[in-house]
Amino acid sequence: MTVCKRTDTKRTVMNNMTVRIIVAVIAAPVILYTPFLGMSYFASFLFIISFLGAKEIYSFYKGRHVHLNPLSIYLTSLVPIVFFAGGFELSAEYVLLISFILFGTEIFRGRDRSSNISSGYTLMIIYCGLFPATLLGAVSDTTPMTFIFIYGVIIATDSFAYFGGLGCSKLFRTHKLLERISPKKTIEGSVSGLIFGALAGFLIWRFTGISIIFTLEQAIILSVVISVFGQIGDLFESMLKRDFGVKDSSNIIPGHGGILDRFDSLIFVSPAVYLYINYLINKGA
Repeated sequence: MTVCKRTDTKRTVMNNMTVRIIVAVIAAPVILYTPFLGMSYFASFLFIISFLGAKEIYSFYKGRHVHLNPLSIYLTSLVPIVFFAGGFELSAEYVLLISFILFGTEIFRGRDRSSNISSGYTLMIIYCGLFPATLLGAVSDTTPMTFIFIYGVIIATDSFAYFGGLGCSKLFRTHKLLERISPKKTIEGSVSGLIFGALAGFLIWRFTGISIIFTLEQAIILSVVISVFGQIGDLFESMLKRDFGVKDSSNIIPGHGGILDRFDSLIFVSPAVYLYINYLINKGA
């Protein structure tokens, strides 16, 4: 009975891995090509992330019997579109406006647990709205290849954090990174992800036209920024799911879970990359 159960578990894991790979192979080229079609297409892609991400946050709170205003999902999802229309300043003003609207209308909705509701709106607007929108600024201020650079470093970091941690665990005793948030992640895996993330950044810089935009030093620093904040983003989303008692943010992407599960690193990396490019590279040029 135990042997059969282990066999079924391994088969399930293999099937899930197969589905993940198939979906990734199909979806990744489409996603990576969007900024090359034009910034309007890229803004539409980020709009989808914001909308579905906000919807998942909404469901988190609903599961805790905290009923946010359904309008918050739609207002949040417009942040990348506003960014596309007028840049960071206009989108920041829009964030202030919808914050006033959502917080103010709570007085008339007559709901209790107002502190939880306010935290939900803040999380949706900043995490699902403003954070993804800044990626539009980072890419539009440089080149569409920047998106491939970011995505490549994230994939390398995630992959080698997993396989590096797994490999190290077979050679010696590893150390937990943040067991209370993600019990399986190790310091050794995190360092492995950082090293290979930086290596991926170097290879992308070396063999693509992005070397015209960034010097080697800037590319390596940017790789480290992406790797570090990508891992923080992964941990942040794990912390949210653990707090709300859910395994996946949703089941919208076969084999990958939800939008926040798939793009958690990208969401958290976006503002860090935007700030680095605009305030340490562009203003220093």
